[in-house]
Amino acid sequence: MTATRAARPRPWARRLRVTVAVASAPVVLAEALSWVASRQLRGDGRAHPAGRGAQAVVVLGFPSTRAGTLHPLQRWRTEIGVRSLAPDADSLLIFTGGGPPGAVTEAEAMAGYAREALGVPAEKIRLETSARNTWENITFALPFVESADTVAIASDPLHAARGRRYLHRLRPELAVRVVATDDYRFLGHWWLKLPIAGYEIARVVVRAAQRHAPARAPRPGS
Repeated sequence: MTATRAARPRPWARRLRVTVAVASAPVVLAEALSWVASRQLRGDGRAHPAGRGAQAVVVLGFPSTRAGTLHPLQRWRTEIGVRSLAPDADSLLIFTGGGPPGAVTEAEAMAGYAREALGVPAEKIRLETSARNTWENITFALPFVESADTVAIASDPLHAARGRRYLHRLRPELAVRVVATDDYRFLGHWWLKLPIAGYEIARVVVRAAQRHAPARAPRPGS
């Protein structure tokens, strides 16, 4: 009887396991979604299967903090872009993103971090400073990638997947040039993956609701 009682899990231990499982569930979900997204709509660079040739890495923008300092998401996206850049001499990092009049743009802030902290030579950087959203990030970066042998979209995994979807819609003929970026690392920046996953899930739900919402009758006189 004593041995049986000793082997039985204590109530606090059961509660601890349940608490840990519940608390870790969002992290597991965010990791799973990020892993899947990192593999979506990425090509294999069939135009240059050996991985050779000039590469254009488009780094999608994000606003700086209210204090004007670099946001953690800007750091992360820049680091992904830099570590994904092919060593070819003609490869380029294209930073894209605008900002309020008179302020440092998203592209400029991220490019500054790439140069000053990550050691990227200025001649390998190009700026697009007008985009206000992800669709414009991709649209306005297109002139920079036209002549590239391979194209990569650098951002956090879920956002980069959305960028690749936009690229496929805008220029489907570039799909064979798209290559993967080094954007997913297990539990890397997990504290940022959580809100990003929440945002992307909410975005999908809202758009689905809008598609299935019944059309509103026109107002009298409209």
